[in-house]
Amino acid sequence: MLRVLHRDELVLVVDKPAGVISVPGRGDDSVPLSAMVREIAPGALTVHRLDRDTTGCVVFALTREAHRALNLIFEGRKAEKVYLALCRGDLAGPQRIDAPLADARRGGMRLGTPGELRAQPSLTEVAPEERFGRFTLLRCLPRTGRTHQIRLHLASIGLPLLVDPRYGDDRPVRARELWSGAPDDGIVLARTPLHAASLRIPHPSGKGWLQVESPPPGDISRCLDLLRAGRRG
Repeated sequence: MLRVLHRDELVLVVDKPAGVISVPGRGDDSVPLSAMVREIAPGALTVHRLDRDTTGCVVFALTREAHRALNLIFEGRKAEKVYLALCRGDLAGPQRIDAPLADARRGGMRLGTPGELRAQPSLTEVAPEERFGRFTLLRCLPRTGRTHQIRLHLASIGLPLLVDPRYGDDRPVRARELWSGAPDDGIVLARTPLHAASLRIPHPSGKGWLQVESPPPGDISRCLDLLRAGRRG
């Protein structure tokens, strides 16, 4: 069942599960998040999207007026988004990644080259939330909204997501890779561990702000439990 994080007369925020596309895709007949949302709110309108395997907060508008207002909020970069990313490598302190990004083949992105006209300015601010030696849980604030921005920016500084078939390692992660003392060595993560953990936006009514939070999903929580156990050991 789809988890509702917030609902009022203008805005619906849901907790997107992994493996679900946000809107119908060409050549993809799986049920999109937009269709799931319309089961509980028939008039809901999509405001923004997350990648198929990214989890967490997604906003829908419940009226056309709210949809226009929310689109302006997101286009004007007034939405304050915080993502959690579980990465390979260690980061000791905060860092700004401002590498420009350009379209690549098959729907991906690549780092732009100096002076490239097609490259778009992109900025992600990252900071360590928890450090585990060979792995780090990062808090990421995307100041621009390019496709795959966080994934590619993190890979560009040597901190790829724990699993990322496009910009890093596509192997599923087993328990003993995270903690050698794990009681079994089953697969604990098989998708990109990127989670839209919180979102703060001006309310489309014009009155105050709306802030919602989403706890990490089960597979990321399981990875963190194993990493913490290994750190204690």
